[in-house]
Amino acid sequence: MSEKNETSSGVGGVPSGSRSEYGSIIPLRPRPATPPTRCLRGHRLDLGGMTATYHHLYRLHGALCEICRIVEHHDPPARALAEWAHIDTSVRYSAGSAPEYGLVLVAEPPPHPGGTGYLQLRLDDTSVATIDVTLCGSCHRGTVHSVHVDKRYRRLGYGRTLIAAALTLQPTYTWTTESKPGTVASTAFWTTTGLRRSRIEDRCPHTA
Repeated sequence: MSEKNETSSGVGGVPSGSRSEYGSIIPLRPRPATPPTRCLRGHRLDLGGMTATYHHLYRLHGALCEICRIVEHHDPPARALAEWAHIDTSVRYSAGSAPEYGLVLVAEPPPHPGGTGYLQLRLDDTSVATIDVTLCGSCHRGTVHSVHVDKRYRRLGYGRTLIAAALTLQPTYTWTTESKPGTVASTAFWTTTGLRRSRIEDRCPHTA
């Protein structure tokens, strides 16, 4: 029921998306197994200080680097990297059961064995990033076909978070990507993922 969703975070009201009363868009990272030791700029958090945070727009916990907070206060044009949110990439909802508010991971299974399924990041029930994935149980291979992130959410870690979420589907599989060389930005993105582009010998005869 909508009433439950409106009050479940303890902040009350329905997010408007225009007044930013629940916070602005911040970077996203997979939730680590242990507390982070460095911030997104590489500062050591044990030396510079870290504050545990809760982001009301995302409805996720996160962290804030105190050194970055000072840097961005004195240099307003600096890219906003002081605070980031953590999402558990092993928690996936079906399209029909996903919470209406907050940032969540939604999984749509393939229509048939060997087919292509997808994972989505949804913010307030709206898809903002998608990854297409094919798994083969016979070959023990996973293939990432494409990653799309809406323009407003790029360079925030959404794509890399989806890659991490895909790999949790079958961590022991051999993973490759069929992405084609594109812009400088997309090429730079794929080189950070660690996924090798599929070769002819990587192609699975069981998927379509």
